Amino acid sequence: MLEKKMFRDIKDYRMQFISIFLMAFIGVFVFTGMYVETNSFETTINDYYNETNLADGWIYSNYLVDDALHQVYLLGATTQMERQLVVDSNAKLDNRPEVILHFVENNTISKFYPLEGSEVNTDDAGGVWLDKSFADAWNLKVGDEISFESNGIEIKKQIRGIGYSPEYVYDSPAGSTVPNHTAFGFAYLSHKAFPSSNITYNVLDVKFEGTPEMYAKLLDYRFNGYYTAFVSKSNQFSVDVVAESIAQQNAMSTVFPPIFIILSMMMLSTTMKRIISNQRTQIGVLKANGFSNNAISMHYVFPGFLFVTFSSILATFVGPIVFHMLANPSRTAYFKFPYWNSIGLTNSVSLIILMAILSLLVSHYSIRSIVNESSSVILKPKV
Repeated sequence: MLEKKMFRDIKDYRMQFISIFLMAFIGVFVFTGMYVETNSFETTINDYYNETNLADGWIYSNYLVDDALHQVYLLGATTQMERQLVVDSNAKLDNRPEVILHFVENNTISKFYPLEGSEVNTDDAGGVWLDKSFADAWNLKVGDEISFESNGIEIKKQIRGIGYSPEYVYDSPAGSTVPNHTAFGFAYLSHKAFPSSNITYNVLDVKFEGTPEMYAKLLDYRFNGYYTAFVSKSNQFSVDVVAESIAQQNAMSTVFPPIFIILSMMMLSTTMKRIISNQRTQIGVLKANGFSNNAISMHYVFPGFLFVTFSSILATFVGPIVFHMLANPSRTAYFKFPYWNSIGLTNSVSLIILMAILSLLVSHYSIRSIVNESSSVILKPKV
């Protein structure tokens, strides 16, 4: 009897229940979509940084001889270090695009991540490992030769590999906020590929223990006057831009979805109160015919619970898929990383449970006052 009445109530108030379904769906859809997408992006970037051993800091100096490295080691906090010579160059292509060349000592910190071709070989004097985005923009392949000009010196190498670098997840030409891969790129080379036997390193990649602030103080104490700048990981241009993007997405995912969730609960409360007000006499008749308070409560609570829970489950599966389809093209246009690690839907189950509990509480709160009254009081006409 109550089952038939419940379906009749749903049919009579279908527009209200559809609105509840949509509001709950939108709230959970936006939350799970943004939450899974943002946290998957953050997880992917952190995994990529860890896999490539991104430096904790960069020391810029023209005095990176063996004695200087010994002084940096004596700081006590340094756990790893690697020298690089980083120079600006122009590729000998149309419009002479800018390419930053990294002559690496051993490729153990901030490692180049090859997608095509071979790993970086620090004994290879004739090869270069090129930025994939730049290579794609210029239709360059593994095995092609490319020439760079730096400080009047021509450097001609064969492309051994194409890939990404953790230092260039976000990269753009100077003065531009939009990446232009036909105008800007980077390349990794062995220190043996430098055109002179006397290579003067100018960047020291370091891994260290403790905070960047403490490391900077130690560095200033022991190495003062022998370095021009120290840049911590959080202040590195690409890392900072990526972190800011993730922070903005996290902020949005916590602001907008609760609005729709609150609206859905308010609509559920209003709908249940309207149904109960219109069916006051029917509730009194049910109580007079021996139906328990719990049975009547469940009868009125279940429709809201059903619609909210089903919409939450549906949104939990649809949200991450749709958001990834919408967000991924624009994200990969700005940020370059080799793979995607999705966190899955495990953390979204708690939201489904929360929505189900909220719907039960809201519906129960709407019905509890009249259910606790006696049938004679309920059936008495309101004055």
